[in-house]
Amino acid sequence: MIPLARAPFLPVLAGLTMMLALSSRAAPWVLPWIALLTTAGVLLCSFSIDLKGQWRVAALTLVLSFLFASWLAFSLNRRPDVPASVSAIGTVFQTRPWGRFYLAAVETPQGSFILRTPHENLTDGDRVRVEGALRPFDGAPHLPGDSPSGFHAGRYWLARGVTAEITSPRFERLPDKGWNIHRWRHELRRLLVIHTPRLTGAYLDAAWTGRRDAELENAHRVWGTSHLLAISGFHVGVVMGAASFVFRRGRASWLTFLLWFYVLLTGASVGALRAALMIQVALLGELFGRPASAVNSVSLAAVLLLSLSPFWFWDVGWRLSILGAFTIAVYLERGSTRGLGWLCVSPLIGFVTFPQAAGTFGSVPAAGLPINLVAPPFFGFALSIASGVALLALLGVPGAALLLNAVEGVFLLWGVLADAVARLVPWQVEWNFYLAYVCVFFSAMSLCRAFFIPWVNTAALTSLAALVYFCA
Repeated sequence: MIPLARAPFLPVLAGLTMMLALSSRAAPWVLPWIALLTTAGVLLCSFSIDLKGQWRVAALTLVLSFLFASWLAFSLNRRPDVPASVSAIGTVFQTRPWGRFYLAAVETPQGSFILRTPHENLTDGDRVRVEGALRPFDGAPHLPGDSPSGFHAGRYWLARGVTAEITSPRFERLPDKGWNIHRWRHELRRLLVIHTPRLTGAYLDAAWTGRRDAELENAHRVWGTSHLLAISGFHVGVVMGAASFVFRRGRASWLTFLLWFYVLLTGASVGALRAALMIQVALLGELFGRPASAVNSVSLAAVLLLSLSPFWFWDVGWRLSILGAFTIAVYLERGSTRGLGWLCVSPLIGFVTFPQAAGTFGSVPAAGLPINLVAPPFFGFALSIASGVALLALLGVPGAALLLNAVEGVFLLWGVLADAVARLVPWQVEWNFYLAYVCVFFSAMSLCRAFFIPWVNTAALTSLAALVYFCA
């Protein structure tokens, strides 16, 4: 009964994930019933007959599961309303390399589309006139640059609200009219390039705008710390932690504004959206005097993201973000972060996310285990200091440039030490079925035991979790 009382959205999320994992093997009308039966099974495994009012909560949970599942099934099988061609003026809201090309995502009155260019001749915030035929992503072939590991470009872009690619595009860059969040992002990048040292600027560019330097990303991949460059709950937590010391009066309102401004400025990545939804739930709970359960907040954020687009389920970023957040939430639920217990969080996240990370990238560096013991606290502190010093430099405060050089030295020293650890621990841990099963079993068991679910029911639920993972 404890999951029902503390985290009612956890059974709902379990039902939705099972439904989506089996979506390619079942008829659309069957999917909501799969979700309903899975939710009911999770509830039965954690039910206690001696608690008052549980039947109403259980009934509401089942209704919500069926409604969310019906919406997801409808969204999955709905063909995007894409015209045959486009001729409109739009705004570029994302640019990124894609194989040998660059892709620009453009928001127009007719919808959001992408176009390929041989060079990076468009930037975030550009106002453009685009023309060309449209190829919907629903059933469209993979784009050049897709990996052979099963990455599906259509699902990637559909999750982000982009419905088609402009084939043989013709575009013209137009004079800018006013400012928008995407233009601010581009200007911030330009200022960082001009006014900060290379390494400090690259780290702040990743933390402030979500743009990752290729050389820096390769280094962090060797160290097993790539997650520290991708905008996630780590960065959102650092920003909100710093802001909470500044705002006292009207705290919830100011923090809410800053929260969503930061998420939009950095490109609204799935990790940032998940963290923002969780923090927003916590702020609302604080406002109404009802503290939120960490596990329920993660579950609710995951359900809302899937409701916005069920294609997030197949996004690697969504899966890693949710798994990492659940690991932290379970730790908080058990109160294991007291004393030095927080040192175990980062290695546990690496262990829990191993099946997904290794399955996607082929292997994970063993050096990530020791390095991640100190990397999160180091970068939490270093990025906060670097951000403050960079803001002083951008404002022209005397002496800030000297401080920036000191910060650059700290980042350089980090790189030297991390390289040394990577040379001492040069091995790669490749994906294998047995290790992946152990990781899935451990993560599901930890979640069940956090709610004191009996061992027999825990065994049933961990088997269900393994089925979901290996079906997905």
